[in-house]
Amino acid sequence: MKFLKFTLYIFLPLLLLNSCRDYVEVEPVGNNRVLKYTSDYRGLANNYSAMGSFGGVHLLASADIEFPTTYQNGVSTIWGNSYTWQETIYNPSQGDADWNGLYLCIYYSNVIIDGVMSSQGGTDAEKKEIYAEAFVHRAFAYLQLVNVYGPQFDPASDNSAKAVPLLVKPDLFSSLERSTVGQVYDQILSDLQSALAGDIQDTPSFNLLPSKRAVYALLARTYLYMGNYQLSLDNAQKALAMQNGLIDLKTFATGYSYPVLIQNPEIIFSKTLLNTYNGAPLAPELLNSFESNDLRYNYYTIAGTSFFPKYTGRGFGINTYSYTNGINIGVSVPEMYLISAECYAKLGDTQKAVDNLNILRAKRYKTDTVYQLSASTSKEALNLALVERQKELIGRGFRWFDQRRLNLDPAFQKTYTRVFKTVTYTLAPNSDGYVFPINQNYIDLNPELGK
Repeated sequence: MKFLKFTLYIFLPLLLLNSCRDYVEVEPVGNNRVLKYTSDYRGLANNYSAMGSFGGVHLLASADIEFPTTYQNGVSTIWGNSYTWQETIYNPSQGDADWNGLYLCIYYSNVIIDGVMSSQGGTDAEKKEIYAEAFVHRAFAYLQLVNVYGPQFDPASDNSAKAVPLLVKPDLFSSLERSTVGQVYDQILSDLQSALAGDIQDTPSFNLLPSKRAVYALLARTYLYMGNYQLSLDNAQKALAMQNGLIDLKTFATGYSYPVLIQNPEIIFSKTLLNTYNGAPLAPELLNSFESNDLRYNYYTIAGTSFFPKYTGRGFGINTYSYTNGINIGVSVPEMYLISAECYAKLGDTQKAVDNLNILRAKRYKTDTVYQLSASTSKEALNLALVERQKELIGRGFRWFDQRRLNLDPAFQKTYTRVFKTVTYTLAPNSDGYVFPINQNYIDLNPELGK
């Protein structure tokens, strides 16, 4: 409780005043500041630095990343600990920026949900729109939190293991007792359904804003992580029915032709990792999986000499070629095709699985080269879908979440090893290393976090 009080009570007013003071009017009430007008809540909802960019420590732990030997001496302790799946990531003087950012987004969402409908100066339609959007932001944040700091959801279990605190009211004095994995997922699904019930807008002005298609896409992602392939497929198809544009990489002269974020037809709802994680070296095994005629190699990755510190190899490229896109982890059209392909394969429809992969691959390969895949069994189609997913969603942290959920299937379990500063580290399937530890500083301030 003390951590929540300290962090939000001290910093939230400063963030509000610094980032929104030009268009957010606040009224002092006692020692707090409250939002008054509907436009205040719109300003808070549109604070993209708080609502749209956070997290990323799990990226470093994923099989997407491999630190070259000469690179290892230059990385921070946080990067080294994350990379080697340590029980402690932060030292006593450090905070967890990922945790803080996600819970700040949740707090802002809770403030909006609690107050926007009684705000002044806006129409009912404006208030309902902002209200519905806040549920989507909160659901996204909890989906990230439970998949970084909680055990993997298992459809064959009761999911009673403790995960993260569920805070659904803007109360700075809430208990931080952790809820179970199942309870967190229930809240995510409830929030997304609340957004739909609130008649969230179909077509937002910008892809930074939540929408109905974003809700369907997030439901598709959530159900995929839950192992409910039919519901995941149903929602992915609903999202694609509303937005299915793909960038044709054949039309680009160079990677710098990549469109800016608000003109990117593939982004359904934008969320990005913190720029802190830009430049993490990509694993040679992953880079070598690209065929020579696959344009994604040149447009999704860039030489390691583009980053500081420099290294031999390649890093994630889109953020460098078109920086407004960031390291995008929001839901997208390519992800919906990949989810559809995986779910069709899981449900035994081999041809539809391959068809969805080929729709995507048609926009990713050089002119007059073979891009079509084929499969004779659903198992073969599933393997193709998972490989395609690694290449299309490269360097954004999705690989970590996939490793976690695929561990439930013995056919995909794998033990990973890494050598870091001459010491060998091992990550076994379903080990504790797949759950990032809550910062010990926060547990010391809030003992209920450790229970």
